[in-house]
Amino acid sequence: MFRIRKLYTEPPIIEPVEFTDGVNLILGVKDESSNKTNGVGKSLSIEFLHFALLSNLSKSRVSLIPSDIFPPDTEVCLDFEVDGKNYTLRRSPNNSDEPKLICNGKQTTFSSIADASAYLRKRLFSHSEMQAPSFRAMLGPLMRDERSEFKSIVGCYDTSLRIPDNYTPHLFLFGLDVEVYSSIRAAITEIDELTKDIRKIKDNVKLLRQKDISDARSDLNELESEVEEIERSIDALENVSGYEFVKDDLIRLETNLDELRRKKSLLSQKLARTKIIAEAEKIDAQEIGEFFEQINERLGDLIKKDLEQVYAFKAKIDEFQNQLIHERRNVISEEITNLTREINVIDRQYTEKLKILDQQGNLKSLKQTYAAFKEKADEASQLKAFISRFEDLETQKQKARTRKEADLLQFQSDIQACKETLASFEHSILDIHEYIQGNKKASFEIKPTSKKQVVEIVMRIDDDGSHSVEREKVFIYDIALLLNEHTASRHPGVLVHDNIFDVDQDTLIRSIKFLFEKAEFAKQQQYILTLNSDRLESDIRALIMPAVRAEYTKQKRFLKAHYQEERK
Repeated sequence: MFRIRKLYTEPPIIEPVEFTDGVNLILGVKDESSNKTNGVGKSLSIEFLHFALLSNLSKSRVSLIPSDIFPPDTEVCLDFEVDGKNYTLRRSPNNSDEPKLICNGKQTTFSSIADASAYLRKRLFSHSEMQAPSFRAMLGPLMRDERSEFKSIVGCYDTSLRIPDNYTPHLFLFGLDVEVYSSIRAAITEIDELTKDIRKIKDNVKLLRQKDISDARSDLNELESEVEEIERSIDALENVSGYEFVKDDLIRLETNLDELRRKKSLLSQKLARTKIIAEAEKIDAQEIGEFFEQINERLGDLIKKDLEQVYAFKAKIDEFQNQLIHERRNVISEEITNLTREINVIDRQYTEKLKILDQQGNLKSLKQTYAAFKEKADEASQLKAFISRFEDLETQKQKARTRKEADLLQFQSDIQACKETLASFEHSILDIHEYIQGNKKASFEIKPTSKKQVVEIVMRIDDDGSHSVEREKVFIYDIALLLNEHTASRHPGVLVHDNIFDVDQDTLIRSIKFLFEKAEFAKQQQYILTLNSDRLESDIRALIMPAVRAEYTKQKRFLKAHYQEERK
């Protein structure tokens, strides 16, 4: 059993809060300075409990407290018991990942939160024959803070964090095999991952062959047939006498021929673009003469050349340009002639080499043959790898599905075997519901589902669905887990609710009376509740006063100071 005994800090910044068995209340109280109870530190005190018990600092309000109000080297300390043995956890924001645990005067400093959590899990469930949840997972439904909004009996974390529902601690409390549940969850995750990988394989095959993978199998057979055919041709070549001698020469000659033919083609294109300027086009002399006389009259002595001189100058320019072009065409033509001669020589050499192999015209190009073989072989190899991987993934997926179905059957069987516990728990819910709501219009069941969550915990109460009624549902469920004789045997024995009673007045009063007049808390069981006292009538205040462990007001705050949280 787990019991919280004392919350304090070193050095002292807060007033220590001591807890006992049974109901423990932390109240927000109005004072003369204000008629409000918000912001006095009720929820922050629960946040300190969470921090001391290894919650994530980055998601904790402790990290938002200004350093001048709460120096980061201050240690939050929590005294607690596990099965009658005393422990103290000490943790500061500065060294939040290295909590200290003191037992029997001996201090252990953990190197990580994971190590500390694993140690406390081992201590907390040392007598359990079943696989237990992690320490922090178990505390999830046992220490609900206000930010969970109490919307769900399973969803017990800050709603803004969107943490997936974890059914493990709930199933453990009912005595259901957590390993089977975890195995089903693992199989579902594996199936999802395999499905993604299979989809990628299908997409790759689609890109490679523009076909679905089912149709690509026939393509693979065709590709492999083509590869074998080309390979046979190459094998035939390799068996020809003198093949090794001429192979490298043939490939070299093919490469040279390709390069020379490319150069010849480029030069031929250049030659086509260089044309001799044709004879000057005849122009009507009378028209040009009239135009020239008009210009001559306007420019006077600036024009010294007559029309014949202009014609003569133009002819000289054309003659010079034609001479340059003619010379360039001769150079290009000579280069083309030389290339043609060189190509012919190499082509004859290539033909002579091919005669050695005596392929009777079946071989167009040795280089092309090897290139085709490599291309087809690579494509066939890639497609074969895709199909082989696809088949392997499909096999793995089917095995995961088989495991999942087998585990689901086992899980259904476990639920049936737990029938007595579930019936007893539903009876506890009905008793609590009748006391608070005045009727037994409630139900409870656990059932497997085909959804990813694997299991559904279904609880209904009278008029559920509204904000306040859902909060009351969570209260009834959590209290029943703590008090029911079957679930209590696996329950750590502590339950914390931070401001859960944002409900109608009658439900609030009946719930408080249930806690103090009807609930039968066993020895070493604790219920810690934060509450605003302004909604309580005088007779209820008198009833609860023996259970009050701390009262906070605007003048007497948890951290003894007013401040604004630092947003990060």
